[in-house]
Amino acid sequence: MRVVTALLVAVCCAFAAPAQAPNLDLMDIVLKSVPDGPVAIVNDVPLSAQEFKDLYMGEVLRWAQLNPGQEVTDEVRLGIALNGLRMLIEREILYQEAQKRNLSIAQSELEAKWQEELEALRKVSAEDSAADLTESEILKRAGATREEALAELRKALLIEKVRESIMKEKGVSVSDAEVKAWYDENREMTRRPDMMHLKQIFIQGDKNRKDVKIEASRGRADDAYKRIQSGQSFEGVAKSVSDGRYKDNGGDWGMRPVSEFPPFIVEAANQLQPGEVSKPIESEYGFHILQLVEVIAGEEVTLDKAQEDIRAMLVARKGSEAIREFTSTVTGDPDALQVFLDLDRQIQASPELRRRFSENAPNEASSSTN
Repeated sequence: MRVVTALLVAVCCAFAAPAQAPNLDLMDIVLKSVPDGPVAIVNDVPLSAQEFKDLYMGEVLRWAQLNPGQEVTDEVRLGIALNGLRMLIEREILYQEAQKRNLSIAQSELEAKWQEELEALRKVSAEDSAADLTESEILKRAGATREEALAELRKALLIEKVRESIMKEKGVSVSDAEVKAWYDENREMTRRPDMMHLKQIFIQGDKNRKDVKIEASRGRADDAYKRIQSGQSFEGVAKSVSDGRYKDNGGDWGMRPVSEFPPFIVEAANQLQPGEVSKPIESEYGFHILQLVEVIAGEEVTLDKAQEDIRAMLVARKGSEAIREFTSTVTGDPDALQVFLDLDRQIQASPELRRRFSENAPNEASSSTN
């Protein structure tokens, strides 16, 4: 299992397109509830407000990127906050357990994992020009020293090691019969989706829909299309005129599930053969010129191909239950755990949020009265 440190998550977030960043100002229902002091104390160890904020804001941004165009509602924010707080508390309990067991991480293992993390970051962020960043540049963007990064990574590895030990002690395993039963009940979920590889030149329109500006955008799109028709490469024209986030990649979106594209893009692409270029398409966002690269039809994945992924998912699910049971001796003890993040007040102020969280909100939703 790859360990992703908060440091590298922060760097990934730094590469996110500004247009996708959700509003994280002081009106945020969660951020305005964060105390000046620690958000919680676990066996006399404080969990800092800044640590919680960093985790929370990173997860909100990740949610926004995975759900483009959707509002990050108060319900979503509270759900992310509750999960984040639970995660921080669980991690601290496991780290303390690792210390009790005198677990350690060899320096060679730490250095190898650090290089693995850096390489993973470069691969994930390649489309945002991070592939060539040096270690020092990455650390500078994250606002951390190498020593701080390695200390954080060592802690993450220790937590993972004690987690694996607890799961083994509790006999967490998944049989072939359980894998097959899940596959039979969820066969549609294992189906490989239809995939499409597109390139796009995007000319941004004007949100106020003023005719003169719309016509200017239309003119830019028509000119780009004529340049392609005259023999210029799609990639070259995209790099010179596109307003899209993949401009530097020649407008290449890469291979993606069809469901990730807006319906009007899919409808237009379905009219193309591989290699063909569409005429400018007008949308509420502006004008789009598409080039279809490839389409791969979806298919049902066999049990043989899916079983390892299913097994890993079921082991992770059982493992989470085992870890939750193990940590309950602390989370259920008011003398061992005090929580100061007052989300309960925000939940109670809204009838809809009160209904949504009345049965599912963990004890961490309420502030400590100690």
